[in-house]
Amino acid sequence: MNILGFIPARKGSQGIRGKNLKKLNGKPLIYYTLKTLSKLKTNSNIFSFISTNDQKLKRYCESQGFKINYSRPHKLSSSKSNIVDTALHGLKWFENFKNVKIDAILLLQPTSPIRKVNEIIMAINHFKKKKLQSLASVSPVKEHPYEIIEENKKKKWKFLKKSKKNIYRRQEFDNNFYFVDGNFYIVTSNFLRTKKTFIKENYTKIFKLKRNWPVDIDNIEDFQVASSLLKSKND
Repeated sequence: MNILGFIPARKGSQGIRGKNLKKLNGKPLIYYTLKTLSKLKTNSNIFSFISTNDQKLKRYCESQGFKINYSRPHKLSSSKSNIVDTALHGLKWFENFKNVKIDAILLLQPTSPIRKVNEIIMAINHFKKKKLQSLASVSPVKEHPYEIIEENKKKKWKFLKKSKKNIYRRQEFDNNFYFVDGNFYIVTSNFLRTKKTFIKENYTKIFKLKRNWPVDIDNIEDFQVASSLLKSKND
């Protein structure tokens, strides 16, 4: 199976200026995803693909051994650009440029700098063995649905999810709730072309990660959390 390791890294960010190149513990944020992809390429038949319109970021990636011939078009480089359209455009270009058929796409977003290569390899092997169409990483929820409330326009609220029994201790909560953490997604090329999404209810299978603090960087506080977790990993 030919897998395209796809890293979307457009220029500009609504939340944090120059986010992909912003330093995280002395390294640009994208460094951690490049490092993961480099390790994966030695264990699986994975091609690397970086979709960017940022010349500075492109030069940095090339300094890390990632040759980039592709430039993301302007129409797919705005904050409103759809990640599916971006991936499909890159997929078509890569297959034509390399004259190779890609069977699946592994989506690795730079905003998830903390990954375990062995988990992704396990997920890829599971994806192949079970002949899946779509797989997404998930982590246990920290804010449990039994404790989350939803407020309507009339300022009235209700619990997002109610337990079927009276519960007085958090230890009694059901432990079968997860959220899609963005660590990685794997889809077949056909699934992406036909469903126009990386994840679809009742189609996508989940791959459970063991995380107490999954990180998907969207603001400066997320950078601070990621920094602390990376330091603890190296201690």
